[in-house]
Amino acid sequence: MLEAFKRFKPAAIITTIVLFVALGAGIALSYTVLKDISRWDNLYGQIGLIAVFVLSIILGAVRAKLAKPSRIEGGVVVRHGIGSFIEHWYTAFGIFAAFASGVILGLTLGFCLVGPFAHTAADVVAPLNFHYVGVVLLTFGGGLFTSEYIFRGNIWYMVPKWHEVIKGFLGKYTYQNYWEEPDKYMASQKSAAVPYYLIGVVCFVSGAVKFASHIITLNGLLVGIATMVHDYFALFIIFYTCVHVMIVVVLGHWASFWSWWTFDMTFHETKHHFKIWYEKLGGK
Repeated sequence: MLEAFKRFKPAAIITTIVLFVALGAGIALSYTVLKDISRWDNLYGQIGLIAVFVLSIILGAVRAKLAKPSRIEGGVVVRHGIGSFIEHWYTAFGIFAAFASGVILGLTLGFCLVGPFAHTAADVVAPLNFHYVGVVLLTFGGGLFTSEYIFRGNIWYMVPKWHEVIKGFLGKYTYQNYWEEPDKYMASQKSAAVPYYLIGVVCFVSGAVKFASHIITLNGLLVGIATMVHDYFALFIIFYTCVHVMIVVVLGHWASFWSWWTFDMTFHETKHHFKIWYEKLGGK
């Protein structure tokens, strides 16, 4: 672990600080200066969210053209870059922030499973703005990730093949069968990525309907259905996220975890966890 800390890249540290400062400042402003002004109903807030989405698409397209592939360089295996870091961690913290604020507002699952903890119209504005902050982070990170893979023409990269699901996921973790990871991402990660992403798409579409209702007049039934679907799938995505975190901790995938900040893995770590991928990159 100490060796990994020594290899932390300044860009990753700075980007992490920016993430926490932006999240902390956004939450603080939501409950102080902006506690009476809903970002969702404010023209600048609406334009800002749309601008973040468009910017993420543009930057994703640029990254698709300029990002270097994984490679062996300088005595290590370069696994990630700053763009991947933003895609992963800004999306992750956006999910948690959006969910936390959603719980405060209340999960309206037809029978109000949790909350609301904001009981008056005045109480609702601050957590709504908190939710806005989470959605901005999530939109930027998720939009960057999605557009990058689309513009790469490699949108199917994270979709597992059948043998990866059966042998590399079910067989490996259920029956403890031997499995050699053939790629940069584990078969279990790919198997989890598809339903995770589909859930995210449903959250995005239903959230977009709710967002549109703040700009134009929509049918009340449509907005109500979108809200219920949004809340149900928010539960699914937070469950998947927690399972993802738990798997990393329980199974000890620390080499992959620290690589987000080092951007690389040592030859020993790569050969141990991703031998075939290491050989594909030209390692010996």
